[in-house]
Amino acid sequence: MAHIPPNTTARGTARTAGARRAERDLWGLLLVTCAVPLTGSLLDFARLSGAPVDGWSGAVLPWLRLLCSLAAGRWLAGLLAQRRAPRRRGAALAVTVVAGAARAAELVRPGEVQGVVGSIATTALLAWLCGELAARHGAGWRGLGIGPSGARPAAERLTAVMVFGAVFVLAYTTVTWMAGLRTGLPAAAPWLPVLDRAQSAALGWSGPADMVANVLFTGVAEEMVLVGAVVVLGRAAGRPLWAACALSLLLRVAAHLYLGVPGVALLLLGSCALLLYLRRRRLTPLVAGHIAYDLTASFAPSPEVLHNCVLAVLLGTGTAFAAWLLWFAPAVSPGSGRRTAAASEAGRPDGAVAADGPRT
Repeated sequence: MAHIPPNTTARGTARTAGARRAERDLWGLLLVTCAVPLTGSLLDFARLSGAPVDGWSGAVLPWLRLLCSLAAGRWLAGLLAQRRAPRRRGAALAVTVVAGAARAAELVRPGEVQGVVGSIATTALLAWLCGELAARHGAGWRGLGIGPSGARPAAERLTAVMVFGAVFVLAYTTVTWMAGLRTGLPAAAPWLPVLDRAQSAALGWSGPADMVANVLFTGVAEEMVLVGAVVVLGRAAGRPLWAACALSLLLRVAAHLYLGVPGVALLLLGSCALLLYLRRRRLTPLVAGHIAYDLTASFAPSPEVLHNCVLAVLLGTGTAFAAWLLWFAPAVSPGSGRRTAAASEAGRPDGAVAADGPRT
């Protein structure tokens, strides 16, 4: 009989239990984050396809918003109670009460103030919940990509600028492609469902404040949850990386089906966001770039102003990339195949940086 080392089964069981918990946490997070946008998007897509679903959104979505806000807050408070952080738990419960009260008031009497307060409070709960779940599974806020430790502060700032600019420009490119599809598809394939009204009307924005609140929610939901949390929790659950990426892209496209078939253009932004995150592990500039583009596009007085903003961001990103290449890119000594001393210094942790700064 083969000898079985002691505690091998126990260790395997513990790992399996941790993976199962991570998978439950992932699906729970996706449920409280995506239930409202997915339901609204699918109902709009059904309406564009000719299904008799008029009025369903107004009857279903307010209740879903209330339930998801309360569920996210209750879950977050439970995690903080397990960590024995009473002050943070109290703060989470306070935000939950605000979100729940605003959502309940929206059920009784819909209004912009109720919607804005409920959306901002729910966004804060979801962002906080992402960090706590990452910490629960050993990654933490830094492992999620919020303020990760790096080689040098200057190099980290340049990397953040590059990621921010890349997302900004990619969002503009995606929206341009999507607008082209919305214009060309009705003539080329009139049987395909395409959004027949303004995007702001489809999203139900009641004013500028409501628009800003929804943009903040979108940035957190699409980048922090569908990119950062899906990758981190998917890996903790033992799922292959391709499965996590496929799930992220599927949910991102599904949440934009209110646009009709042109919503598939979000595959471009989603794929590039995942690639940037996996390569650079920077989540904060990813979220910031998405939010910044949405706000710029919403408040730009004309397409020309938006084009100029995109050009300015592109130039800034190019400048940051040139500076990164000049100071921090790994250099190879001719004929040796080894990095130079300057490149080696750029790879040191913060405490080991030479005092004379970057060299060329």
